[in-house]
Amino acid sequence: MASPKSVGDFGEYLAAAYLSLVDEITTVLIVPHGASADIIFEYKLSLYRCQVKTATKIEKTRQNWRFDLRRGLHAKSRTYKRNSVDLFALVSLGHQNVVFVLPQTKNQLTITDEHMKNNDALKNLQNIISEIN
Repeated sequence: MASPKSVGDFGEYLAAAYLSLVDEITTVLIVPHGASADIIFEYKLSLYRCQVKTATKIEKTRQNWRFDLRRGLHAKSRTYKRNSVDLFALVSLGHQNVVFVLPQTKNQLTITDEHMKNNDALKNLQNIISEIN
């Protein structure tokens, strides 16, 4: 069984790989743990912050992937400050796929297994970037 840190690292590397595939993104940096964002990237001369959330298993009863959009259990404040994250990368370890979303007002986000499996991560990312730019 993989440790929580190695699971999180895998999600960060996968999200960073997709970010690096976008032509206009010139720099992608994975930030040390403890920062408010996991990845910082440059798009059209502006810097953006991406928070990665990785799920290892699907909900058995509903066949959905549930992502907790809060900070880790040991954080002093579990909620992200407003404007501290520009987008979330939700990673399914099982499908090795990513769904990019804008920050949410809720603490959890549920994605159907079919959407998670069939999502075109690169196209999804390009759509999200066009919304935040």
